[in-house]
Amino acid sequence: MTRFIAFALATLAPLPAAALTCLPHSVEATYQRADKAEESFVVVQGRLTFDATALPDNGTGNQNPPQITRLPAQISGMALSEGGFDVPFEQPLTLEVACYGPWCGSAEEGDVLAFVEQSPQDGYLLESNPCGGNLFTAPKPAMIDQVKTCFAGGACTPAR
Repeated sequence: MTRFIAFALATLAPLPAAALTCLPHSVEATYQRADKAEESFVVVQGRLTFDATALPDNGTGNQNPPQITRLPAQISGMALSEGGFDVPFEQPLTLEVACYGPWCGSAEEGDVLAFVEQSPQDGYLLESNPCGGNLFTAPKPAMIDQVKTCFAGGACTPAR
């Protein structure tokens, strides 16, 4: 009987959580992906604002969050051109936060480096997913310099 109880209790124990494996989230990898995409992208350094209370749970309690959460947002800053980040850019956009199972992308209001998709039908779209997506929060100066280097045709190889 003791064996049966131990077996029954073992079957009720939580299983180890499966891990989400992502490639390193880097400016170089995101730049290359955007550069090769059929869609058009604008690289923007600026301030992102949206209603953060509408974000999905990010796996902390809801084990079945929606696959995609779309939020109205605004980005104000400067877009990248041959001269650097020197083109004023202030646009409403859709922040699209994807979830892969219980893991969800994240976003924070504030300073960002964003690879914003420009769609003739849908306007501007900014995607975040559990592996990073097209959004970098609180970008470091080295990240800004690196995306300028990529844009200018310089070294743009993601670290492994």
